[in-house]
Amino acid sequence: MGTANATKGTERLIVKRYRLVRALGQGSMGIVWEGHDTLLDRPVALREVLLPAGLRDSRRLELTQRVSRETRQAERLRHPAIAAVHDVAEQDGSLWIVMALVRSRSLDGIVASDGPLPVERAASIARHVLAALQYAHAAGVTHGDVRPANVLVAHTGVVTLTDFGIGAVAANPAFAKPVRTPAHGEPLGRETSAFLAPERLEGAPPTPAADLWSLGATLYMAAVGRPPATLKPDLTAVPESLRAVIAGLLVREPKRRLPPEILDRMLADFEPPPAAPAPRRGRTRLLAGVAVAVVAAGAVGGWAIFRPGTGVTETRVPQVAAPSTAPVISPPPTPTPSPVVATRLKLTWFAGQGWRAAVPKEWTAEPTDYSHWWLDPAGKASLNVEVNSQPGTDPVATLHEAEAILYPSVKNYSKLRLKAVADYRYGTAADWEFTWKQRKASAESHLAAGVTYHQFRRVISTSTGTSVLTWTTNADDWPRLRPTLVKVLKLYEPQQL
Repeated sequence: MGTANATKGTERLIVKRYRLVRALGQGSMGIVWEGHDTLLDRPVALREVLLPAGLRDSRRLELTQRVSRETRQAERLRHPAIAAVHDVAEQDGSLWIVMALVRSRSLDGIVASDGPLPVERAASIARHVLAALQYAHAAGVTHGDVRPANVLVAHTGVVTLTDFGIGAVAANPAFAKPVRTPAHGEPLGRETSAFLAPERLEGAPPTPAADLWSLGATLYMAAVGRPPATLKPDLTAVPESLRAVIAGLLVREPKRRLPPEILDRMLADFEPPPAAPAPRRGRTRLLAGVAVAVVAAGAVGGWAIFRPGTGVTETRVPQVAAPSTAPVISPPPTPTPSPVVATRLKLTWFAGQGWRAAVPKEWTAEPTDYSHWWLDPAGKASLNVEVNSQPGTDPVATLHEAEAILYPSVKNYSKLRLKAVADYRYGTAADWEFTWKQRKASAESHLAAGVTYHQFRRVISTSTGTSVLTWTTNADDWPRLRPTLVKVLKLYEPQQL
C-alpha cells in the first residue's frame, strides 16, 4: 500500500478486526497507522512491516518469522514506559503489529522543533527509558533499536519506548541506513545506525549492554541536538552535569559501560525531591567527583566533569598547630622501598566557604567550577577537594558506587581498602585506597597513559554538607608523599554549622 493513499481515511480492515484510520508516519521497516480495534472498541496503533526490497523469498520468510517471534515475546511486557504490544497478525502476506496508541511526539521531533532539551528534562526522559529497558531485560527481552524516533513523549510528560519486537530487525546493520545529513527540517534521530553500539555495527546481536549504549546516544542527542560519533563521541559538547553519565555509557567495550542500577541513581539526582522545585544535583556531582572523572579519562580520553573555572578566591593564612583533638585514622603503613626517603611537604592553609584545608605550599592551585586542585610542579601528584551542600551522604555506600563505576573502566585495578573511618570527629567518613594503570593520557586529568597510579579518597558527611578529598600520586612516589597525606587528612576541617 503506497504512502500517498495511506494518508487518507479508509475502511480497510486487518484480519477483519482492526480498521485503519490514518497513517501516522513511516520508518525504516514500515508504515505506522492509527487504527481502531472493532472487537474491543479502542484506539490502537498498527505497524505494517515492510521488509527491504530485493530479498530472496527464503530470506523474507526468515525475517518475517523472526519479527513475529520477537514481537510475540514483547507481548508479555507490561510496563508504564513500554508501548504495549496487543497482537501480531498476518494478512495477504504482510505482517501487522498491533500496539497501544500513544498520542505523543517523538523525541527526535521535539529536538528538531525545540532544540536541545534542558538537562533535567533530558535526564528524566532517559530515566524512564532506562526503567523500560531494565524491565524488559529482566524478562529476557532486548530492544535492539533504542533511538529518539522510538521514544515518545506525551503532552502530559509521560515517556514511552516503542517498537519492542521489531527493533532488533529494524536495526540490523544489513538493513540500517547509513548515516547521512538529513534534509532541512527532518528530525535527526531517525537514522538507526547513528544510535547503534559499536559492536552492533560490527554484526553482533542485540544485548542489554548495546541497548545502554543506544540510550546514551539518545540522551546525547536530547542534550546536544545531534547524534554522537559512534567511535569518538565529542563529550565537550555535552552539558557538564550530564557528561559523567553519557561518558559512562558511550564506552566502546560493552562490559565497561555503566551498570543500570548506578545509572538510575545518577539520573535520579536530576529530579527535584518532593515539594521542592530545585533539582538536587549534589549526589550526581559527588559521584562524578569520586569516580567518574577517572572513568571518562580512562574510557574516552578526557575528564567527564572537571573543567578549569574562574572566580574562585583563595585565602592563605599562616600555618597553625594541629588541633588538640584526637586525630582521625590515617592510611595504614605502606611498604616503603629502602631507597625512598619519606618526607612531609610544607603546608599552607586554604580557606573555602565554611571549610579549610592544609595544602602543599609549593603546589600549583587550579580551581574549577566544582572543586579545587593542587598540583605537584613535577607532575607526580595532585590533591583535589570538592565540597557540596548536600548533607546525609552515606560515605561507604558512595564509595562502593564509585568503585562499581571505576572497576570495569581501568586497567589493573587493585583495591587496598574501602571502609568507614572509626570515631571521626566531624561526622561520618569513609576511606578508599587503590591502584590502577591509566589507559589513555589526558592533559586535563593530569594523568599519563600507561602509568600506574596510587590514589586515596576520603568522603566526609556532616550535617551541612559533604566533602571529598582525593590524593593521587605515581605509584613510585606514594611512599615518599604519604606523610604529607596523613597531615592533610588530620588538619582538614569540613563545613560545619
